[in-house]
Amino acid sequence: MNNILHTKNKWTAALCFILGLMLVLMLSTAIFFTVTLGLLDLRGPEWKWVRIYGAMVWLYFWQYMTYRWMKRHTTWWGELTDEKTDKEVQQ
Repeated sequence: MNNILHTKNKWTAALCFILGLMLVLMLSTAIFFTVTLGLLDLRGPEWKWVRIYGAMVWLYFWQYMTYRWMKRHTTWWGELTDEKTDKEVQQ
């Protein structure tokens, strides 16, 4: 697992980034609609704006959190954007 999180191969980094983003988007969408439609029962035309804008905010939040996690704990982001971390610059 540690080898996947810290890679120097751009293809592995791109594949992990795409798969991770798809997984986060699918899970967060499923959770959002399960909660809004199932538990809160926000069905009908009067709740349409809540479902649309709520989903947009929810998905944006999880995309941002995924970006922050990837940038902090993996080398994928640095490999894809050619950014160097502080540790790599000091060496």
